[in-house]
Amino acid sequence: MMNEAFTLATCFALAGGFLGSLVVSDYRRYGVMLTVTFIIIGMVFSAAVTEYFFTQNHPWLFAGAGVFAGMASKSLLDAFKATAPKLAKKLINAVCNRAEKIIGDTDDKQK
Repeated sequence: MMNEAFTLATCFALAGGFLGSLVVSDYRRYGVMLTVTFIIIGMVFSAAVTEYFFTQNHPWLFAGAGVFAGMASKSLLDAFKATAPKLAKKLINAVCNRAEKIIGDTDDKQK
């Protein structure tokens, strides 16, 4: 099962997405944690885009396309935040609340 999920082409796409997201990351503006989150999102986005658009015959293409997809992911997230700030805030709060429930973080509720 893992061999089907993480093929050589998908690993190249993840590496390309990592490099592309790392190139456009700005940890001074967003902070370290949000920058790491952007990099992970860029990696997943690049794997999804390359898996959809390319065949697995040439895995090195996945790395090249993954770089551009990783670079675009941060811009897409910034554009989403600029066009719909209330929706972005609501989405971020929902994801954070869900993550707190999953890991069982109740520190801020006890104060």
